[in-house]
Amino acid sequence: MQREPTVGDMVAARKVVDRYLPRAPLERSPLLSANLGADIYLKIETFKPTRTFKVRGALNKIASLDDAARRRGVVAASAGSHAQGVAFAASALGAPATVIMPRGVSETIVRVCEAYGAEVLLEGDVYDDTLTLAHRIEREQGRTLIHPYADPLIIAGQGTIGLEILDDLPDVEVVIVAVGGGGLITGIALAVRSSRPAVQIVGVEPEGADAVGRSVRAGHPIVLDRPQSIADKLVAKSTEALNVALAARYVDRFVTVDDDDLERASYEYLESLSLLVEPSGAAPLAAVRAGRVDPRGRRTVLVVSGGNATPALIARIAGHREAAESQV
Repeated sequence: MQREPTVGDMVAARKVVDRYLPRAPLERSPLLSANLGADIYLKIETFKPTRTFKVRGALNKIASLDDAARRRGVVAASAGSHAQGVAFAASALGAPATVIMPRGVSETIVRVCEAYGAEVLLEGDVYDDTLTLAHRIEREQGRTLIHPYADPLIIAGQGTIGLEILDDLPDVEVVIVAVGGGGLITGIALAVRSSRPAVQIVGVEPEGADAVGRSVRAGHPIVLDRPQSIADKLVAKSTEALNVALAARYVDRFVTVDDDDLERASYEYLESLSLLVEPSGAAPLAAVRAGRVDPRGRRTVLVVSGGNATPALIARIAGHREAAESQV
């Protein structure tokens, strides 16, 4: 297993992140606070250049490479958000990049990656299908693989979110985070719990793609047969030992939500708060609304991790919600 990241790694990563990215706001939501009987804050990552947190880890990893490695370039496998982060980071740091995504990925995401100068290849149906090709390019071309979640420098980059939460809300009591492969929640959990061990960290997974929670309960990475969810950025067949070890130590518990919960939360962000949030990024709110997490009376942060939703998806969600409300 790889070495575990440290808080010192996150402090160093923050210098890189701050150099290239605007600070993500932590906003108190009066409406959600009143509705939920809690002090609800949103850590909004959708204002990043790629509209997702993934760019933090990508910048930190690529910044660590020496000149020779940067000239050889980087390669990444991704469901979409990580690819955009790597494309942006590689462009900012002067490294050629190849990103591999599933065939069903949004054409807009493909164009964004290409606009940053990355070569885009499409392979398979889910993230895990793209990883085999990424490893082959890594071996054959000598490129550095930028893993989306199982790398201490990637985790340290994502953990800068936790450091920012502590800066802006030192008396935070609960932090709720969406979980795909486990890089985001393990980074945030390590950052927060290292100085505030009483803070509760809760991970939210789709019912059809809960590999990390299952792996933590099993004590080792397990492989799901056919993971699926409307929250496509959270769909992975498995995780890695590094993420399992960190999650077992620093995350209090994992909960699951179904696709209807995710749709409702994504729609609520748009309809009530004028925020475009993809279902993956809406998972923490979905967990609260579905009663999986009770924030009442506590200062609670919902990490709004991404906003890459297509117009077709938003229209479909809006149609479902309007049809459901008309039957009430």
